[in-house]
Amino acid sequence: VADSMLTAEQREAYAQTKMFKSANTWPGSEVRTLVSQGPSENRIDLTIVGDGYTEAEKCKFFEDAKRLTDDMFVGHTFASYLPLFNVHAVFVPSHESGLTDVEEKDTALGLYRSPQGSKRGIMPGNYSAAERAINLAPDTDYPILVANDDFYGGLGGRYAITTRSHNSGTMVLRHELGHNFGNVGEEYDGGQVYSGANHSHSSNVPWDQWVNGELKVESAQCLATSYPWKNLAEGPVQVNLNVPEGDQKGPRQIGIDISSVGWETRDDVKILIDGEEQKYEGVYTNDRSFFRLNEAKDLSPGRHVLEIRQNVEDGDNVLAAVRVNAYPADYDFTADKVGAFPSFNYAGRMVGYRPTHESCLMRNMRSTKFCEIDQENMWHQFLNRIDLIDDIKVTTLKGKDGEDMRQVKLETPNLEGLTIKWYGWKVPDHDPDQPPPDPVEVELEQLQGQTTWIADPGDRGQYRAEVSFATDEVRNYSDRFHATRTVTV
Repeated sequence: VADSMLTAEQREAYAQTKMFKSANTWPGSEVRTLVSQGPSENRIDLTIVGDGYTEAEKCKFFEDAKRLTDDMFVGHTFASYLPLFNVHAVFVPSHESGLTDVEEKDTALGLYRSPQGSKRGIMPGNYSAAERAINLAPDTDYPILVANDDFYGGLGGRYAITTRSHNSGTMVLRHELGHNFGNVGEEYDGGQVYSGANHSHSSNVPWDQWVNGELKVESAQCLATSYPWKNLAEGPVQVNLNVPEGDQKGPRQIGIDISSVGWETRDDVKILIDGEEQKYEGVYTNDRSFFRLNEAKDLSPGRHVLEIRQNVEDGDNVLAAVRVNAYPADYDFTADKVGAFPSFNYAGRMVGYRPTHESCLMRNMRSTKFCEIDQENMWHQFLNRIDLIDDIKVTTLKGKDGEDMRQVKLETPNLEGLTIKWYGWKVPDHDPDQPPPDPVEVELEQLQGQTTWIADPGDRGQYRAEVSFATDEVRNYSDRFHATRTVTV
């Protein structure tokens, strides 16, 4: 996150802790590197810091940090980027276990829920402590704060904040890191920030390289977008809908999506349209979840009332959000299909277009994958920070006859899809009776693909390594996908 997005308090805390990093200590702390892929100066360093873990829960923290790391990099989400990353876990002891909510907890970083009693935002309480803990790691490009709490919550920005929740912790972290890694805004409807590579203000979208065939610009209408965050024990929630008429292609299709907290069984809550009970599909849990009314897509034109009411009086059935859209009969719901799909902000106003309907985790929180546009964009963002060549090292070896030989070793990130070429200087063939022409650079085809080779005594001189990277996840390349470096042997 740019310094301009930090508050004055955050900037001061950040500057002070950076100033004294070399002398930074924290009694009882421990740092472990979970993933080591190369030198920090040419890798992206993630640092995971736990809050609300007591000394007795140190092992629990490191297990949680390892699980979150595996969820991100062993699974589909960030797996292809793994060779570019180092991951560090920092334990700092808290006096009390848990997360400040209705009850205040004495924790190392002071994370707290906002508003109290909700499963929503988790705010950084002590910026200086957070920066001090982060600076215990060997290096940090993206800090992650993990609250020792079993329920949904988090925040984006300078820190990607999440919880240890097995249900939602990784889900939140994937999404927030998607913002931070890609420097992009939301894809789901009802948000505030729509910007970056996954958003276009016009139908002239910048991701045409991923469109198969002719670009189809989709249309839709937002019928309702609401964030009640209401405990249904206080009473039902009603949403008035006005379904528009169809057109010559057919009637409108209605999409109803609901976000919840605490709906543990399908009996906990009833959803009705015009008094008729509806089926809804999703994951039942006491944590945050997301549901869809698949059988409600054929609502007739005109006015309807959507009602969400508590059925089981267990006191924890919270309605978080409701979004209702109307789609034309020929709308393309095909999974992963790239096109131009309309996005609506918190006021229900169309603000532009996103690349896919909903297969991307920047829109669908339950998804574990990015759309092709976000995926390609992250390669560009990462390689803007990282060089494809770490170093070229030359060491002296003894030959069979005792003569000095040189071993040349090219070090690169361990990426699949690297092409390695070597070049040297050679005097072109010429008339021996004439002065020799200037040497020209030629490719040493016998060294193609080699990271290590031996230079005989007669091979000494200047050489150039050229490394290029290609992947199916990128169609538009920049010069950052190419690196070159010279070495004298």
